[in-house]
Amino acid sequence: MNPPEPKTAAHRELPRQVLTHSRLLGERMYQHSVIRFLLAFTIIAGGLVGKHLVGVRNLDATALTVLGVVVLFYNAIAWIVTRSRRVEQDSQEAEQVLLRTMYGAIVVDYIILTVGIWIVGGTRSPFLAFYLLHVIISGILLSRRAAITFHALGYGMLAMLVIGEWSGLIPPNTPEGAVAGSGPLDGRYAITVLFVYGLLFLLTGFLLVTFANNLRNAERRIRRANAELTRLSNLRRDFLDIALHNLQSPIGVAMMHLRNLRDGLGGQINPQQMQWIDRSLDRLGGLTGFMRDLQTLSTLESMSIEKQAAEVDVAALLGQLVDDFTDAAQQHDHDLHLEIEGEIPRVRAVEVLLREAVANYISNAIKYSPDGGRITVRARYRAPTVRIEVEDDGIGLSAEDRGRLFSEFVRIRQKGKPVAKVQGTGLGLTIVKRIIEAHGGGIGVESEPGKGSTFWIELVGPTGPGAAADPVWNS
Repeated sequence: MNPPEPKTAAHRELPRQVLTHSRLLGERMYQHSVIRFLLAFTIIAGGLVGKHLVGVRNLDATALTVLGVVVLFYNAIAWIVTRSRRVEQDSQEAEQVLLRTMYGAIVVDYIILTVGIWIVGGTRSPFLAFYLLHVIISGILLSRRAAITFHALGYGMLAMLVIGEWSGLIPPNTPEGAVAGSGPLDGRYAITVLFVYGLLFLLTGFLLVTFANNLRNAERRIRRANAELTRLSNLRRDFLDIALHNLQSPIGVAMMHLRNLRDGLGGQINPQQMQWIDRSLDRLGGLTGFMRDLQTLSTLESMSIEKQAAEVDVAALLGQLVDDFTDAAQQHDHDLHLEIEGEIPRVRAVEVLLREAVANYISNAIKYSPDGGRITVRARYRAPTVRIEVEDDGIGLSAEDRGRLFSEFVRIRQKGKPVAKVQGTGLGLTIVKRIIEAHGGGIGVESEPGKGSTFWIELVGPTGPGAAADPVWNS
């Protein structure tokens, strides 16, 4: 027999979010592959020009040519891979291919750079500064962990070159004119330095300016999107407020007249008419509850929780709620009781909203528990967190239902133990989620089908020396 499914907290699965950095990855890699092509040709041309025109002695132009060809070869592969995938911005597979290609290219870049520097002077070469260029590129392209890893690789290659020449394991190359001499400044070396640092400034400036420009463009798009979302949110909230205001009065009048008819103020009515009136009042009551839920959501969007919050006595609040729901529980023969474990500190919250959240939990426990059930409202404190629980022995929830329970307009189909038909809008638990998240807290549920449920709320209480950062709750 398989063991029962363990109780787990119901947390929603977030869709994969593609950050701007990831969206720009393919485009930046494409730009860098183009730069690498230019560098390959520069290596080949620089070797030939340095040897035959500038007159750098002992410069191995053939080795530099071979090095440039190698760069052209592996960069062509990287360019083809990048070019075909740089527009697939939301594809996780394409992103992984780009990352693997980039990692491989950076490793080969460091190897080629180290060999090239050794050819044109080793530790005495002005080309040593190009290690910094690769550090900048890695920092722009990679995550922090990957960038640090490749920075360490680059420093390791540099250290290997320095220690190898120092110990005599790597024979030094000192092409005259490519490295500094001990006498007056050599004109050939001056030209080399100007060329090297001019190229380095050009490439570094291009990369940083391009990266900064991409970030500014992304920021502008985000600002425009936020402004549009704010405008649409305000329009929706204003429309909702107007609609709710215009509906409340006629619904209230209609319910008042129906109650008058039911009470016989308009004359005697027959049983069939009484049934019609009761059904109408029931439907209008459900509509009133739906409007109240919408009003709460609208209030959450417009209210500043921080400004409205005050110190709330959790134990007293739960005691009042248990008293308020006692009659509703007794109608179903439920045993509704309160458990306060130890001393519960006050929490900073908007009391009316916190009351609404816990009341929703209690109301659901009453609705979804078969008659004669046991419902426990509990408060516990494990520094720095105050935890409120509503436990029932009702119908329970499957893993699939727990995963979508706190989404908007979700109604869970009843299974297992029979309960009376429950009407609702599917907004109640969404409201709980919005309220508690607005307070910086967390929510969840532990449940098994047929074995009841425990809905919980966690809010941060007082903090101080010795307060636990991650309390462990034992159900």
